[in-house]
Amino acid sequence: MVVVFQVIATYAPYIYLVCGLTALYQLYRLWQVREERRQAIFMLERERAVRELSGIFSVALLLLVIMGFTYFASRTIPQAIVAEPEPTLPPQFALAITPTNTPLPVTPSPTPTETATPTPEPPTPEPGQQTIEQPPTPTPEPAPAAQAGSPPLCPDARSVISSPGNGATVSGVFTLIGTATHEQFSYYKVEFAPGANAQNGFTYLADGRGPVFNGALASINSRGFANGPWTFQLTVVDLTGNYPEPCRVTLYIEN
Repeated sequence: MVVVFQVIATYAPYIYLVCGLTALYQLYRLWQVREERRQAIFMLERERAVRELSGIFSVALLLLVIMGFTYFASRTIPQAIVAEPEPTLPPQFALAITPTNTPLPVTPSPTPTETATPTPEPPTPEPGQQTIEQPPTPTPEPAPAAQAGSPPLCPDARSVISSPGNGATVSGVFTLIGTATHEQFSYYKVEFAPGANAQNGFTYLADGRGPVFNGALASINSRGFANGPWTFQLTVVDLTGNYPEPCRVTLYIEN
């Protein structure tokens, strides 16, 4: 119903114009019919003039009804709709804010003081007894640390693998650390290929949908790779499907 009132309000000026032109034409007809009635000689002519006058007055009444309804529909009803206040929620639907208890700060407990425990001294051998010297306990040699490798020379600063370095030896679960970003970033992907300094034959390993700044790119379990050199490649793809030169690093797997 509101749509009908909006259409009437939009075309109200044209409705008024048509009604005004019709009213002018009816005034002209009224003048003509009155002249014909005044000059009529026969009764039939006068009766016809009376019928035409009745029709003119009926049209005038209809025009008044149309103009009044148009004014009411285009002015009064839209103003009443706009002035109608918005409903407010009853009190039982109002949000109630419940206060939360603020935890008290933890009071630090006193740190126990270490007490020195006396160590019993070995008994002094009596004269004439031979002292047996204990052989020295061998110190275990530390296991050789994994080679850290050298930083890879990545051709583009937006696609960099910073750790592990190029030529590093890894085992177990390790994480590729680096940077994957672009002005029109879409996603990045990590791939691998057998051999050192591989240039093709890469297989998908992992990807990311958000840029990374010197953070974790992918977590890799070396148990899924055979021992030996492997080349890992980082590619950053933009919104157009293009990508800068990938960054490659050679790692040695030792499971």
